This record gives sequence, structure tokens and C-alpha cells, in this order.
Amino acid sequence: MTPKEKEVLQALKDYIEKYGYAPSFREVGTMMGISSSATISYHLVNLKKKGYIDYTNNKSRTIKILKGVD
Repeated sequence: MTPKEKEVLQALKDYIEKYGYAPSFREVGTMMGISSSATISYHLVNLKKKGYIDYTNNKSRTIKILKGVD
């Protein structure tokens, strides 16, 4: 896992703990200071491929954390 992926995963965890539901992709970008939706998607797709998160395409707020930060 890259340092940026760890940062994204931790931000997801913190958001879910605080609000009780997953952030939208745009909210992930805002939290990370990333304005490009392609960059946000890139990090989330990589985390999904590596088995850290799961989400349903084209559905809002479906990000689920499957594994914690290493």
C-alpha cells in the first residue's frame, strides 16, 4: 500500500466513525485536498483491487472498509 493510499484509507475510516456512513467520492477528494475526480477514483480503485475497501459503482456512499491500515 502506498503512503497516499494509507492516507485515503485512514480518512475514510475517520469519516465513517464520525458520521456513521461513508463519504461520497467528492467528499473523499475534499478531505484529501484532491480536486480531480480521476485521481480520487484511481486511489479508490487501487484500494478496492487490493482488498481494503469495497463499493458499488454508480451508487452513492457505498464505500465499506474491509481491512484496516497495515
